Amino acid sequence: MNHDEATRLMISEKYLLGELTPNQREQFEEHFFGCEDCAMDVRAGHAFIAHTKAALSEPTPATTMPADSRSRPAGWFGWLRPALVVPTFAVLLAIVGYQNLVSVPKLQQAAATAATPRILASVSLLNSNARGETLPTVAVRQGEPFLLFVDVAAESKYQSYVADLVSPAGTSQWSLSIPSENTKDTISIRVPAQTQAGTYTLVVRGQGDSGSSVELGRYRFDLQLHN
Repeated sequence: MNHDEATRLMISEKYLLGELTPNQREQFEEHFFGCEDCAMDVRAGHAFIAHTKAALSEPTPATTMPADSRSRPAGWFGWLRPALVVPTFAVLLAIVGYQNLVSVPKLQQAAATAATPRILASVSLLNSNARGETLPTVAVRQGEPFLLFVDVAAESKYQSYVADLVSPAGTSQWSLSIPSENTKDTISIRVPAQTQAGTYTLVVRGQGDSGSSVELGRYRFDLQLHN
């Protein structure tokens, strides 16, 4: 799992809420130990949850109300009692603080990065295959995305295509659906930042009408990471 994928899928929030599968949880834990941003998200989320639980569990002293006040209907603002207002206000403050300190700055940074023109490293897989002795190589800075250029051997019997990126450890990093009309020209794929250097494999499959898939090619390349 890489940082871009964790951010896009809101993995930090799902991790804190216990919504990840055991496999996803293990992958994310391996990731955030080496990712300062995700580690900060988890720490802030734990602090937020702990503060919320503490605020909601604090006992509120009983308030003695005059007899005539107790006998009157509560009205529209009857819920505004200390027993509810104090913990609710504390939760709202915690939510606002979490958004201002973590969520909003990250969204602003991501928006600024997306709007800034950049030159990305790239690697061409047009003439590569699984048996090639010399693999294409791309050198990328830590935390930077890069581009893959590949031609898909399109056939009319396939309605669409799928590209899967496999890491040096043999795990799937992501899966990308490719419409058949996109295979008429060379395809450029933006690959999110990876945390592991080594030999990666792009596996391309054709999807038939019945939902079955046939492997059409494997394209390997070496990824080098530097600071």
